[in-house]
Amino acid sequence: MIRYLILTFILISNCEYSKPVLEFFPDMYDSYAVEAQEFDSYNNDYGRRIPPEGTIPVNYFPYPFQSEPTPDDLKNSEKGLVNPMKNLSLADYKRGEERYQIFCSPCHGVRGAGNGPVVGPAPRFPAPVPSMLTENVTKWTDGQIYHMITMGRGRMSSYAAQIESDDRWKIIAYIRKLQEADKKGLNK
Repeated sequence: MIRYLILTFILISNCEYSKPVLEFFPDMYDSYAVEAQEFDSYNNDYGRRIPPEGTIPVNYFPYPFQSEPTPDDLKNSEKGLVNPMKNLSLADYKRGEERYQIFCSPCHGVRGAGNGPVVGPAPRFPAPVPSMLTENVTKWTDGQIYHMITMGRGRMSSYAAQIESDDRWKIIAYIRKLQEADKKGLNK
């Protein structure tokens, strides 16, 4: 009973705002936070810490072919860069088309002919943008095109941060449909 009286007294005595509020655990209210790159006098170090060896950031999936400089170095499908998308649905092709139109068509053109609106007249780019319909590109494996989208090449920078892995494969499927349509003469 005395405990409750003491607790009630403490709570009532803090109802007056003329003096500071009694804090039982001030460290939980005013936590010690260190901003990135800020000097931390507590640890005599800086706020940024080196992560433990082998740590992988959240939502990051390492790309095992980063050391390959060009898609031409990926000729063997045994290297593991094989298209995992089998039996694509119409929705998958539409998603590939949507992503292609957003990320690829500004340079490669709506139908993959290398005549996108960003290319414009001759002074914009010193060399022409490659067409997705050329014999060279049609001979590439899906893995080589995936590598090109992931790592970039020449003036084309990497799209790994902008386009998710599954969407890259869907873009490739859409590019293959553009190539089929061009062979049949429907891509005009």
